[in-house]
Amino acid sequence: MVVDYWSVERYRFGLVIGCGALVAWFTPYPLVIMLLVLLGYIGWMLQKLYQLQRWLTNGQKPEEMPDSDGAWEQIAYLFHKSQQKSAERKRKQQELLTRFDNVLSALPDAAVLLDADNHIQWANKSAAKLLGVQDAADRGKRIDTLLRNPDLHKLLEENSERKVTLPSPRNSNLTLRARLLPLQGGSRVLSVRDISEGVQLQKTRKAFIANASHELRTPLTVLTGYIELFEQDPELPEYLLGPLQQSREQAARMQQIISDMLALSRLESQETTPLMGNRIDVPAMLESSIQAIRDTLASDTHHLETQIEPDLCVCGSEKDINSVITNLLANAVKHTPVGTTIRIHWESTDDGQACLSIIDNGPGIPEKHLPHLTERFYRVDEGRSRASGGTGLGLAIVKHVMQWHNGKLAITSKPGNTEFKACFPAKRVLD
Repeated sequence: MVVDYWSVERYRFGLVIGCGALVAWFTPYPLVIMLLVLLGYIGWMLQKLYQLQRWLTNGQKPEEMPDSDGAWEQIAYLFHKSQQKSAERKRKQQELLTRFDNVLSALPDAAVLLDADNHIQWANKSAAKLLGVQDAADRGKRIDTLLRNPDLHKLLEENSERKVTLPSPRNSNLTLRARLLPLQGGSRVLSVRDISEGVQLQKTRKAFIANASHELRTPLTVLTGYIELFEQDPELPEYLLGPLQQSREQAARMQQIISDMLALSRLESQETTPLMGNRIDVPAMLESSIQAIRDTLASDTHHLETQIEPDLCVCGSEKDINSVITNLLANAVKHTPVGTTIRIHWESTDDGQACLSIIDNGPGIPEKHLPHLTERFYRVDEGRSRASGGTGLGLAIVKHVMQWHNGKLAITSKPGNTEFKACFPAKRVLD
């Protein structure tokens, strides 16, 4: 049943006015009587307003709710109902926050909530285990005063999302990786993960590759020596010459795979170049590599065109940048048909980068293969790649060298135009 509370108020007001008018009719002072009646009604309304205000001030306890009817009853009821809804909403929010806090506390990664000035606002339990940051004890303190690590301080100053590696202040045997995640209002979350197992696995893999490569190199060298000795024997039957040549080629390919695996393992063990490195005369290096390709792989098979800025040099590792040039040039020649034109460009861009582009007019690479070209041992054409002597590691090495030099490798392809573009950042470019 819907109650019209204002009809009650209108009835009450009409009754007061009617009774006051009736009394005033029989007295010689009707205006005074009506004024007194209206003042009494206003005083009664103020009393109800005072009771409501006192009830709201005292916490809106149900047992102390003002006893009234009409609009005052509805106002008190609506306030009480709003309080109940607010309490229920707070209870649900508190349950949600508690559940969310329990979930974050159970995560193995440390999470520390920071304000814009790097003050700790909250930390989960893993932060205490990995960083020694206690939520209750350290809340409000600056995290850079608790964790004294130069790389972490630089990360906080830059306010970037790059990752830094640091030892755990609680356990020197643990290796941690930290990154900043921005939030609204200038707040940030410092996320720290224990990567000790991955680092140890990387060391084990690197040691295994180094040991295996060392053990394989000696027998391969012996085999290659004997094969070359047999090939030079004037009494060697002609039918054995082909198998011996194939054996020598496969032994050389195995030696190249071992060298590439060692190079790739070295590159994967570090994320960025710690120093800028030396000044590399890339134009001279390109001229030398292009001439070598012309004299060997591309002899009478491919047409090479060059466009090289003669004074454009970069800072970095000469050995690794040379591997980028060699791998990209050899890749373009080995995986394109005879008669292909290959254009080699070394030039600066408008934003200051230095880019090496290897462009060919071959048949192109299907789009589905492009994201996988830099994976280890990935081949678009299995048979042709093996026949050309490729190891399947060249583009993987190129990708990691570019990452190591803070650059990037981009690959685009369509029929008649395939481009491998390796760009070094402006901070490494020298004129």
